[in-house]
Amino acid sequence: MSNTIPAFLAALSGGDLPVIAVREERCLREPIGCGQPLIKADGTARVFWDETEARQYEAEWRITGLCPDCQDRLTEGGAS
Repeated sequence: MSNTIPAFLAALSGGDLPVIAVREERCLREPIGCGQPLIKADGTARVFWDETEARQYEAEWRITGLCPDCQDRLTEGGAS
C-alpha cells in the first residue's frame, strides 16, 4: 500500500514524480505543474523577498516538485 500514492501521482502526471522533477531542476509536468525549468534559458529565475522565503520555496519544491509559481497557484486556491 505504500506505493499507492506515488503510483497515483505518476498516473496523474504521465509518469512524472517530484524526485524526477527535482533531479531535472524543473517543475512537475502538466497537469499537476507547469513543467518549466527553475532557471530559464536566459538565466533568469524567480526573485524572492529574502533568504528565508527562498529556503521555504526550495524546501517545498524538493518535496512536491512544484516550482514557486505553481506553489503560489496552489495556495491561492488553484486560480490561474
